[in-house]
Order: sequence, then C-alpha cells, then structure tokens
Amino acid sequence: MINTTFKLNPLARALTVGLALSASSLAVAQETEETVSDADIEKIEVKGSLGSLPGQDVESVFGFGKSILETPRSASTISQEQMERFNVADIDELVAFAPGTFTQSFFGVAGSLDVRGTPGEVYFRGVRRLDNPGNYPTPIGASSSVDIVRGPASPIYGPAKIGGYLNFNPKSAKVGRGQYLDEPTGAMSYTTGSWDKNVVTAEVGGPGKVSGKDFGYYIYAEIENSDSYYRNSETDQTVVQAAFDMDLTDKLSIEFGGMYHKYDGNQNAGWNRVTQDLIDNGTYITGDAQPLDTDGDGSIS
Repeated sequence: MINTTFKLNPLARALTVGLALSASSLAVAQETEETVSDADIEKIEVKGSLGSLPGQDVESVFGFGKSILETPRSASTISQEQMERFNVADIDELVAFAPGTFTQSFFGVAGSLDVRGTPGEVYFRGVRRLDNPGNYPTPIGASSSVDIVRGPASPIYGPAKIGGYLNFNPKSAKVGRGQYLDEPTGAMSYTTGSWDKNVVTAEVGGPGKVSGKDFGYYIYAEIENSDSYYRNSETDQTVVQAAFDMDLTDKLSIEFGGMYHKYDGNQNAGWNRVTQDLIDNGTYITGDAQPLDTDGDGSIS
C-alpha cells in the first residue's frame, strides 16, 4: 500500500474552504427557491391619491381644460385632499407644495403669495380679484383646489403681472370637473386651539335635475372668532359661498355662484425702534432718520 499526503499552504487552504462554503450556500439557496411558492409570499399593495396628478385638467393656464403635461407652462395644483392631509390653514403654507413661491414680502394677513420674486395675483374661477397686499385672508377652506401658475397669465385673462398668479376653484358638486356627486353629502367641523382659536365650518352639496338637465349645488359656510398671540389683534370673519353647475348639452355647461366674505381684523407689522421706554410705558419714538451725509458734501460720510 502506498499512502500519498499533500500539504497545502495557508492560502490554498483558505481558497479551498471558501469554495466549499460557496458550494454549500448555493445548494441551500436552490433548495429554498424550490420550496417557496407564490402562495407563501404575502403581498401588500398600497393605493392612494391626493388628486394632484398631472393628468388632471387644469383650466387656470389657458382657460380650457388641459392637463399640466399638455401645457408648456410651469404650474402646480394643490387639491383639497392635499390641504386636508397636511393641515393647510392659510395660503402661506402652500409654499411647501409649489416651487418658485414664497411667503408674502409685506406685513399683514395671508392674502397672496410671492411668485418668482413678485407679489402674485389672485383669481377666483378664472376672474381676477383686487390686489390683496395683506388686507384680508384669502379663504382656502372654501376651495376644492388651488392652481399656482408661474409666469404671466394668458392673454385671455387680460393684463397680468409677470411673476405669476393663484386661481381658486370653489367647492362644487362636480368631482374633478367631471361627473356630478352620486348623492347628497355634507360635513361639519369645529377647530379650536391656542389663543382662543375658534373656527366652525359647515358644507352641503349634491346632484339634481332641472328640466331634465343634470344640475349640482354646493354651499359652504365658515365662521371664525379667534384671539391672537398679539394684543388687540383678534380675527372675526364670516364666509358664505355657493356654487352651482348645470349641463346644458353634452358639450356645453354653465357654472355660476358667489361668495360673501366679511373680515374684521388688522395687520400686525411688529415693533421697530424698540426702547425701554416703549416696553415700560408704551411711548413710541417717531421722526426722520438721521442723514448719512453728515457734512453735507453730497456723499455718505
């Protein structure tokens, strides 16, 4: 009998062990793949929509229904679902959803946004409203969606600012500018918070028939009576809005409605020229600022 013995160096032994482990792992993996079937795998499918897909029609750009994908403009649509999901209370919070928009560059309540560096205009149902540099809050709770278009408006809307504009679409009985609601619907809410915040809202809407034509109605009301962190800066406002839609023919429809908005509040510009006398006694120092040209030679000294 002849016995033959081979001695491997440490590197060869390591390679041999590695190949053996790889072969065993491959065999185990093949065996696992053969034993697991599709029925043994639990599938979880999550579906949802915030109503902001670019495939939806947006009439705020050119005045007729085209999706954002079909319009050569930079625009964003914030749906009612988005505003509810992210608890959007005023339009200043819309800057988180629309690029190129900023909070207002002036003191006051949330009346509009700055779009591309200039104060944006406000439209309602495609109709331009008065400029609102912080005079009164634009009620977004009564809107089904808010379209933010960057750049000047289409000539169909008339003269416009170059920065951009916001168009508010009121809540209506039409679902996404399509078919009407299947049945009457309604809701009520009450919101409270710090500094005696009190907001009550109620809404009702539904479909109907007028002379055999499809008809829809939607009524929204909001009452707010809130205090503020700042003294003598309470908010007392009432909003009542009604929207009606009717299909005259298969290709012709009419939309009409209105809004009543009464706001009682004030702008809060904060304090400047703060002195101890102002804090202690409420004495505010006014007057002209000192000139930088102290010696009168026409240049800043």
